[in-house]
Amino acid sequence: MSRASLVRLFVAVVVLQSAWVVYTQNAKPPGPLRIEKVKGDLYMISGEGGNVAVYVTTEGVVLVDDMFDRNHADILAQVKSVTDKPLKYVLNTHQHDDHAGGDLKMLPIAEVIAHKNARANLVHIKQPYYEDTPGTPIGLPRITFSDEASVFLGGKEVRAKYFGRGHTSGDAVVYFPDLKVVHTGDLFLGRRPGRTGTPAPSRPAGVNIYVDYAQGGSFFDWTKTLDGALTLDFDTVIPGHGPVSTKEDVAAFRADIETMRTRLTGMVKQGKSKDDVVNTLEADYGWRAKGCPPSPPTPGCLQFQQSDALFAELKR
Repeated sequence: MSRASLVRLFVAVVVLQSAWVVYTQNAKPPGPLRIEKVKGDLYMISGEGGNVAVYVTTEGVVLVDDMFDRNHADILAQVKSVTDKPLKYVLNTHQHDDHAGGDLKMLPIAEVIAHKNARANLVHIKQPYYEDTPGTPIGLPRITFSDEASVFLGGKEVRAKYFGRGHTSGDAVVYFPDLKVVHTGDLFLGRRPGRTGTPAPSRPAGVNIYVDYAQGGSFFDWTKTLDGALTLDFDTVIPGHGPVSTKEDVAAFRADIETMRTRLTGMVKQGKSKDDVVNTLEADYGWRAKGCPPSPPTPGCLQFQQSDALFAELKR
């Protein structure tokens, strides 16, 4: 081996060691998980990160999403609590690490499937990447699709559909046609009812969402994408986060996005500044704005750190 090759090898080893040190020093312990039956042989794992769907068949298990890298062992334990069948497939709703962070550890035991844009977004992030934990390794799906993909296992079908941009450019809605259930990923977030006896919130209709412009998201396309999802025949919803919900909840969520967007575009047409819009998002809709640095990605500050892109889209 030449001296130059040895030097390159040494540098590569140092970089990998440094990344591993950063990862291990900043790694968070996994949070507790729980599993509940949704309908028939379909379950939902929740507790940390995005909701995971578990579909049990006679030939194996299909997962939708896999939370953070740190949740891998606990997810497998939750699956084993309801079936002894092997894990066969994992479908990603999108690439964020609270939903697809476990892909690397899933790839040796299951086939991971995602929309082609979700995979491209992961490639763009490169390794190591930061969303929740610095240095978390990336697992790239081996199978992608453009408009629709179906998995048939044990006489059951799981169908992934792409209706367009919203939260990211690679959001998939996963449909369980036999059960009339969908998993929406973060295109829809389940909202918990207020405590009995507490006053209704005084905020105007709207939602605390995150449009990931860096990964192709769109505030304007979001409602169009939900319109596509609402054409499916379903009555039960596993949201990206929050409790199991209904089709009516998705329709209400979509309407609230449109109401909020109409108000914000009206502010822009009236000549309001970006700061005016950001302050309104924080005061009236619960978005995180003030006190956030412009970079790097900071927990709780992601919405504000893409506020320039949001304002530009509102102005178009």
